[in-house]
Amino acid sequence: MTTFQDCSIGFAKESTYGTGVTPTRFLEFVDESLDFNKTIVQGKGLRVGSRVARSGRRVVPTADAGGDFSLEVASKGLGLLWEFLMGSGASALVSASTYQQVFTFGDTMPSATFQKGLPRVDGTVDAYTFLGCTCDSWELEFGNADIPLLKVTTDAKDVTTGTAYATPSYPSGANLFTFAGGAISTGTLTAPTSTALASAATPLANVRSGSVKVSHNPATSRFNFGGGGRKAKPTTGMREITGSLTVEYDSTAFRDAVLNETPMSLVLTYTGGALGTGNETLQVVIPEAKFDGKLPAANGGELITVDMGFTGLDNLVAAQPLWVVARTADNAL
Repeated sequence: MTTFQDCSIGFAKESTYGTGVTPTRFLEFVDESLDFNKTIVQGKGLRVGSRVARSGRRVVPTADAGGDFSLEVASKGLGLLWEFLMGSGASALVSASTYQQVFTFGDTMPSATFQKGLPRVDGTVDAYTFLGCTCDSWELEFGNADIPLLKVTTDAKDVTTGTAYATPSYPSGANLFTFAGGAISTGTLTAPTSTALASAATPLANVRSGSVKVSHNPATSRFNFGGGGRKAKPTTGMREITGSLTVEYDSTAFRDAVLNETPMSLVLTYTGGALGTGNETLQVVIPEAKFDGKLPAANGGELITVDMGFTGLDNLVAAQPLWVVARTADNAL
């Protein structure tokens, strides 16, 4: 029997922006706010006898869709999603049954069809299919004593209710990454390759929690004549990499980074279960971060912690401003 816990989100990469495809990858999501957005214009012309706005003069010249969804980060089944979020991704065999997926910014972002299934009271599942979805932004929250949470904000060209519901299927053997397997390091950076993980020389043992956000800043208002009131594919703008770290005040390193504009590399690493070679791994690698604030302040006699906002920059010489790396048993994205 279908219950209200049988909500689903699935997606697949589109070949042509806005031309729907059948979802092939399904996500264990936490929440969602995917919705339809229409522009309503009410005609203002006066007519004898009219005392309220006339129904025949209400029009919808443009419409689009989109919204957010969140999911806990697992060790399998997320390759296509990371490609959707970053723009470019590749998978390479490390050895035996261990694969490494490396994701970087793409100049042209891929589009995807997303479909959510929502059960009615009587158990009927209605499919809401979002066409021409592109990534507006994503944020990875790595909380204290918690599971890393990935929030995705997507823009969509349109939504339809006439597409058949795709029955969900999920990867077997997927494990959740957790705080227990997390680490953050800085210092001299060794960038990831197609088969080698990134590393930085100095572990940061005073970080309690944090987040990393990537905003693609796409041009999402490309409504032009001839488009039937639906937008053309958004173009990618100047990306922004931002984030924050909550750190214990055990040294002056972060204070000095704020005062002196000292650049720091940041490598966030989550390690999971064993693979044929090494362990399941997720990394977010930022070659250069500069901290925007704050200085430490007294905490009423309690342990002093500081919320350190940062901005990721291009580093001038690094091959990428940000990498996402996944070590997994998945043999393809």
